[in-house]
Amino acid sequence: MAEPKELKQTLVSREDAIRRGGYLPVGYFKNGFTLESANQALYLESTLGYVVWRGALPKVVAPNTTPEATGGFAPDAWVEVSGMASSFKLNNMVLVEDFYHLVTADGDWTQAAQAALAYAINHDLNKVWSFQQLAFKSPLIIDNWTHGLEMRFASLEAHASFPAYTDWKNATPLIMIGKEGGSMVGLEIHIGSINGRARANGISIRGKGCGGSRLHIGKAIGCNIVYDCSQQIHASASNFITGDYWYQGNMGAYFAKGTSGDYPIAEGHKLSVGFITQMRYGGSLWRNGAQYGQISGDADFNGRFLCEVTLSSQSFNGLTRGAEITNGTATGEVLAFYVPTAGVYKVLIIEKNDVSGGKSAFAAGDTLTSGSWRSAISAVRTAQQGENFYFDIILDFYGAPFARLDVDCGYIGGLVGHSLYSCTLNYKNSYSVATNSVNGAQWLHSGTTLTLRDSYLNKNLFDCTSAFIAPGEDLYLRNYRAYGTDFAATFAPGQARTIRTFKYIGINNAPGVKDIYEVQVFGPTNLSGVCSSFKVAVSSAGLEIFDSTIKDSARLKLIYGDKDAPMVLRAQQDSPHTFPLYFTFTRK
Repeated sequence: MAEPKELKQTLVSREDAIRRGGYLPVGYFKNGFTLESANQALYLESTLGYVVWRGALPKVVAPNTTPEATGGFAPDAWVEVSGMASSFKLNNMVLVEDFYHLVTADGDWTQAAQAALAYAINHDLNKVWSFQQLAFKSPLIIDNWTHGLEMRFASLEAHASFPAYTDWKNATPLIMIGKEGGSMVGLEIHIGSINGRARANGISIRGKGCGGSRLHIGKAIGCNIVYDCSQQIHASASNFITGDYWYQGNMGAYFAKGTSGDYPIAEGHKLSVGFITQMRYGGSLWRNGAQYGQISGDADFNGRFLCEVTLSSQSFNGLTRGAEITNGTATGEVLAFYVPTAGVYKVLIIEKNDVSGGKSAFAAGDTLTSGSWRSAISAVRTAQQGENFYFDIILDFYGAPFARLDVDCGYIGGLVGHSLYSCTLNYKNSYSVATNSVNGAQWLHSGTTLTLRDSYLNKNLFDCTSAFIAPGEDLYLRNYRAYGTDFAATFAPGQARTIRTFKYIGINNAPGVKDIYEVQVFGPTNLSGVCSSFKVAVSSAGLEIFDSTIKDSARLKLIYGDKDAPMVLRAQQDSPHTFPLYFTFTRK
C-alpha cells in the first residue's frame, strides 16, 4: 500500500482517515498477513473498507481467505473500522479516493475513477465523488448508465502523458460520455475545475451519448474544446451545459450533427457560462443539427486566431468546412461561411497565430483558393480591428434547412453567422447599438428616433420621431388601401347627411396654413357617374371645397358654410333613387 511520493502531500484518502483514527494500514486482506497489534488494519476489497482484529494476537491471516472464514465479525473478532459499506449504502455514494490503490506511481487516476464508476453501477449506487485533484492519462468513459448518475469531481487535469492532438476537431477528451452502450438520460456531471493542459477536450459526447442531462464545468483552462457535441451517433439533445469561467483554449463549446449513426442531432442544448474568454477559435460554434439551442451568459475576447473575409463573388460551391484555404502565400483552415446580410458572402478562416488588431495574412484584393473553389477578397476583418469586436458566438448554418436559436446574453463581444434573421438575439456590447433582433427585426432608439430595421436586408424600414413616422423606402400597398377616416350611408332622394365635422389642426413646421384633405366618393356598383373626388381646405374660420370632380349628372351636392356650423360638411343626392355612398378622407 505504498503511496507515490509526489502525491503524498495532497491525498486525503480513506487510508489517511484510518491513520488519523489511530490505525495503521498494513496491506490487503486477500494477500494475507500476521497481525501483531490491535491497531493494524487490513483493506477488504469486498466492502472497500478496513478491518482490525479484536481477538487474541498475533492473528495469522492466510492468503485468499475472508473475515467470515477466519473468525467472523464480532466485538471480539473482526471489526470494520472505516464504516465504508454502511456509509456508501446510506449516502448512495462512492469515492474515487477509495480506489487509490489503482493510482499509478506517476499519478494517473484514470483506472481509479473508472473502477469507482464500475463499482457504483454494479452496486446500484448513483453518486461518484472525488475531492482530489485527479490527473488522467486517458479518457474516463461514462457509459451504460440506465439510471441517473451524479458525478462530482473537485478538480481534473490532463496528465503529462495524455495524448496530444494533431487535429483540434478530433482531440481526446478527459471525460467521454457514451461509447458502446445506449443513450443515457438524467446524468448530472459537476467538475469544479478542469485543465486540458493544451492537450485534451474537457467533456466530449461520443457513441449514443446522453440527453436531458446537466453538465457543469466551473473553471476550465487549457482545453482544446471545453464541451464537444459533434461526434455522437445518436440524438444527444436538450442537455444543460453550464460553467463559471472558461478561458485560454481553442473553443468553449462546439455543437453539430454527428457524421454517422441514427439521427445524431445536438438540438436543444442550453449553454450558460458566466464568462467565456480567450478562446482562439471562438467562444462557441453552432452548426447544422444544433437547432433550437439557447445561449446565455457572457463572452468576450474570443477568436483572436480568426479572420473574416468578405468575398467579391456570391458562391460557396465547392468550399468545405475544415478544408485548407490559401491566398498563394498564407494558408488557413475554413472554419465557417455564411451570408449575414443579403448578397454579402463571408468566410471565417483559422490562421496560425493571433491576428487580432488587423494582422491577418489575408488582404483585400487577394484571390483565395480551396480545392476547386476560388474567389477574390473584397474586405478583411479581425478581432479588435478598430473596434471592440470579437468572434464570441458563431452560427455556422449555411446549407442547413433552418436555424432557430435564442441568444439572451449580457455582454457579447461579437456574433456572426448565417440565418440570423430566424433567430432571437438579445445581447449588448460597446461598439454596436444594432445587436438585438427577433427573426431579423431590430428596434433601435437614438433618443430622438425609434427605428425599425431589417438586419438581413441591412436597411431601415421605418423611423418614428415626435413629429412623424417615415418609411425607409417606397410604400407599396399591393391590393390594400390607405386612407384616414371614412363615412358610409344609404342616401334617399333629397336627403342631406353630415359626412364629417372637421377640426382645424395646423402644421407644426408651417404655422398659419390650412389643413388639406382629399376626399374620395365611391358610388354603388350598379350606377355610373357617381364616383368622384374633391379636396377640402380647413381653417379655424371654416371649410373651402376645391378641385371637385363631381359631375352635375351625379345629382350629388356638397353643403357647407353654415355660419352656425362652419366645420360641418354635408352631402345630398337629388336623384329619384335610393343608393349607398362611401366617402374616405385622407389628410395631405
